[in-house]
Amino acid sequence: MTINERKRIVREIGVIILLSVFLALIYNTFSRKGIPLIRKEILKVSTADSILFSSPTRMDTSRSSIGTSDTIPSPPNSDAKVIAPLHEKAMRNLDSMAELYAGKRDPVFKIINLQQLKRLIAEGRGILFDARDPNEYRRGHIKNARSIPGLEADQHFNELISIPRDTLIIIYCNNTDCHLGHMLADFMHQLDFINIFLYDDGWDGWVEAKMPIDTTTTIE
Repeated sequence: MTINERKRIVREIGVIILLSVFLALIYNTFSRKGIPLIRKEILKVSTADSILFSSPTRMDTSRSSIGTSDTIPSPPNSDAKVIAPLHEKAMRNLDSMAELYAGKRDPVFKIINLQQLKRLIAEGRGILFDARDPNEYRRGHIKNARSIPGLEADQHFNELISIPRDTLIIIYCNNTDCHLGHMLADFMHQLDFINIFLYDDGWDGWVEAKMPIDTTTTIE
């Protein structure tokens, strides 16, 4: 192989690499699941016990057995909209989900700690979602947690819109740096859920605290 042929091959490889990077950037920019190139500061606030446990008139509407109820009845005297007009449109045409992202806002994530999570579970409060990869979920998860991966949240649209908007929602991922929980919380925020909380220490914190690990629940 001559020097000129080698140079030509190197140039062609370079063009292919640059084209691949360009196309990847284009896809990432317009995809709903794109990853920000510039990392934004995640806004998090700790949740006081008084918000979770000392206001029965506010929080009892979210009471249900964690992760075990397939059909969740609407709470009495609730002002939350169960199916808003945009949601009805989306049910007829799932592609219209993109409209929900047009005015996307940066949410403030409400954080709970391990003791608060344990108390909520003990009291049978809310619904628990595991936002990790399905394979990680199969290897082990918190008992009764439902698997809704953050990257696949839109594929669970029909499941999520059947839940009353004021239901207490608890989401966990791997740890404080895991973005999948943030993605699922953000998606549900766009669907007008109003009681979303993140167990920010996630699965790593749960395991480190030597809490029970469940491997029996299957992914539907």
